[in-house]
Amino acid sequence: MKISIFKTSRLFILSLALIIIIGFPAHASAKQSRIAIVPFTMNAEKDLTYLQEGILSMLSSRLSWEDKVFVVVRQETAAAVKSIAAPLNEAKARKIGAILKADYVLFGSITIFGNSVSMDGTIVDISDAKPPLSFYNQSKGMEEVIPRLNLFAEEINEKVFNRKIAVRQLPQQKAPAQRPSQYMHPERLFSGEFVEPEEAGGGRSPFVMTGRSDATPGFWKSKNFRVQIKGLALGDVDGDGKTETVMITNQEVHIYRSENDRFIKIKEIAGKKYYKYLAVDVADINKDGKAEIFVTCLNKNSKSLESFVLEFNGSHFKTIADGENWYFRVISRPVLGPMLVGQKMGISDLFMPGVYELVWTGSGYKPQGKIAMGLPENITVFGFTMGDLLNTKGEVVAAFDEEERLRIYTTGGSQEWKSEDRFGGSENYIDIDFQDKEGDYESRVYLPHRLYIVDLNKDGKTELITIKNKSISGHLFRRFRHYSGAWFESLSWDGLGLAKNWHTREVSGYICDYAIGDINNDGELELVAAIVSKRDVIGQKAKSTVITYDLAPLMGE
Repeated sequence: MKISIFKTSRLFILSLALIIIIGFPAHASAKQSRIAIVPFTMNAEKDLTYLQEGILSMLSSRLSWEDKVFVVVRQETAAAVKSIAAPLNEAKARKIGAILKADYVLFGSITIFGNSVSMDGTIVDISDAKPPLSFYNQSKGMEEVIPRLNLFAEEINEKVFNRKIAVRQLPQQKAPAQRPSQYMHPERLFSGEFVEPEEAGGGRSPFVMTGRSDATPGFWKSKNFRVQIKGLALGDVDGDGKTETVMITNQEVHIYRSENDRFIKIKEIAGKKYYKYLAVDVADINKDGKAEIFVTCLNKNSKSLESFVLEFNGSHFKTIADGENWYFRVISRPVLGPMLVGQKMGISDLFMPGVYELVWTGSGYKPQGKIAMGLPENITVFGFTMGDLLNTKGEVVAAFDEEERLRIYTTGGSQEWKSEDRFGGSENYIDIDFQDKEGDYESRVYLPHRLYIVDLNKDGKTELITIKNKSISGHLFRRFRHYSGAWFESLSWDGLGLAKNWHTREVSGYICDYAIGDINNDGELELVAAIVSKRDVIGQKAKSTVITYDLAPLMGE
């Protein structure tokens, strides 16, 4: 009897299994994946709600897969997103996924700047079984947005859901002959894929000219860096005749180079955790054919300066000066070339009076003499430059005052002009308690931006290049600053004051530093800016990028 029951039970189980296999499709036993698609953030001058909704519908239809992939209802996703503070990042995407009981969350942004369209997208696996899949693309014209998002959806289907779909190729377009290959996007160059360069003159120029001009300088944007850039400088740091891009974060030096159509990392040099890097400059001051890297460094523990200088010795970047009590800055003078200047921190003063030219002595950098003897004490080493701005064959000093207004001084110290408008706008600060002249203790001092005096269009007259960062709080708060938009301005002396020549269109984010140089080694100058779109705060990963403006058309070339 026991054997009979065993045989009957086994037969029943086998029969039940056979019924299940025959009666249901093979895929029914697999768990259906849930994906939440967050509406893409739109960064543009005009309302593009229609495009945002169209993208959401397109991605939903492309990723939905019967019995395999379920797209969470739009209203449910919108309700979950409302409970999460913007801006969205991977950590916050996981919170949205948890609320919606989703397996994946897709989010991203589209930035439209003139005729340039940049798209960022990320899909996050809530279980961490797969790393986040990111997508970046820069195209010219709105007509390429949907085709490129189609490709992104196909990539998600294949790499995330193992769903094979025939890839639809983008229509081939002829690359303009006048644009060099260095304008191809670095993220595509890393993987061996190429994006066609943005057409110079296509659509609206990133420059706004105050007078008539047919020049339409091009615009380029790098890949995103998941760090908060603090400073940027350009120079040939290894003596090979090519320009390197040097960037700093709070405790790191990053060196990049545009070479053979690739924007590649050369070196990353980490500093001590109690360091706070304030500024970076690059110039060949010791005249050995290799530009030194000057890093102004604050020791947060001792609340003192421990600035240092790096130089390439043929195999690695060696520290040739360390523990220096100098705020470093390199001033680019149109005729005389780069000059290293410095200012000391005092025991009871954040900035000691006097800005000095520093020269190489063979064993270190020593002050040679004061710069502009009569300058007011509130003009620091960071916020001034020198050059023939008045076009009188003599140098003057252009500087930011404490209210971030521009002033022009003679080298003897007399003021020639003061702007009504504010320029600059810096989030770079030092938190140290120093007693000021009124007996108050300043716990946060903001460091002004650099200035350039140059003759970009080669007409024999110089212009002052500066930036304007737009504050969401104006100047209401003494300790808090946060900038959400920025642009460049070119100003020239007209006999009465500085008049505007041109300005770039506003970009989203905060310009933390900038330079003028040949970043892509094509023999032409570019205006290069480091932009921070997300700060490095608790619960949020920083995001920065580098953008460039092609200056060749402004130079009449």
